[in-house]
Amino acid sequence: MIKINKCNPPKVLVDNQASWTKDLLDAVNFYGTYSNIPEAEKKSLISHYRHKDIQKALFDSSFFKCAFCECKPATSGYMEVDHFAPKSIYPALTFDWDNLLPACHKCNDAKTDTDTKVNPIIDPSKVDPEALLTYDSVRICPTKNTSGVELAKATIETCNLNRSQLYHERANLMVALTEYMDELKDKLEWIEEADTAQKRKVRLTKLKNSLEKIDAILKSDQPYAGFSRWFVSQYLEFSKAKTMVASMA
Repeated sequence: MIKINKCNPPKVLVDNQASWTKDLLDAVNFYGTYSNIPEAEKKSLISHYRHKDIQKALFDSSFFKCAFCECKPATSGYMEVDHFAPKSIYPALTFDWDNLLPACHKCNDAKTDTDTKVNPIIDPSKVDPEALLTYDSVRICPTKNTSGVELAKATIETCNLNRSQLYHERANLMVALTEYMDELKDKLEWIEEADTAQKRKVRLTKLKNSLEKIDAILKSDQPYAGFSRWFVSQYLEFSKAKTMVASMA
């Protein structure tokens, strides 16, 4: 789970949010509660939040990854527009840009109608999750000795971030990254053995190439970037290699 930088709301939402919200709240007032609105009428009233321009802006902001588990749709169902504070409880926020997040079906389904105002969880568009979450092997867990332990714990439980599918995906990444880190260690030793400046230069270039392969996996547009960043941070060789390559500039 990583920080999401949302863009400005799309024009269709800016132009229509007030009228869409008014129509929905008028229906809530007429029928007494949100749940009492007839399903067909409710479906029509709330459908606007799925507008293609709204979906595109949201999904682009997360590189088409789930805001909670960081999967791509192919591994966890299709992408959906999540209401961080549920629209069933807070219908006035149904079309509020600040209340919309991109989510996979599994996380959205796990979260259901959890009242996040009463039982807070991490909103990755407002809080940096990497400061609050860490890992124990492939298991995500709260970072100890921080003020956000309970918030992190609630997020993990609410979104079911330790489901078996996510264990499997993180394990696959761990295998690939372990191989890359072993390659990095070998290249660092190889550089230490260089007996001429030219050999060292050539070997540093090869080290740089290895680092670039790792860095590509750590980019925000990659699945499970938060896990990958945590994993490589456990290796002193990674920071050592970074320092050596930086000295080439």
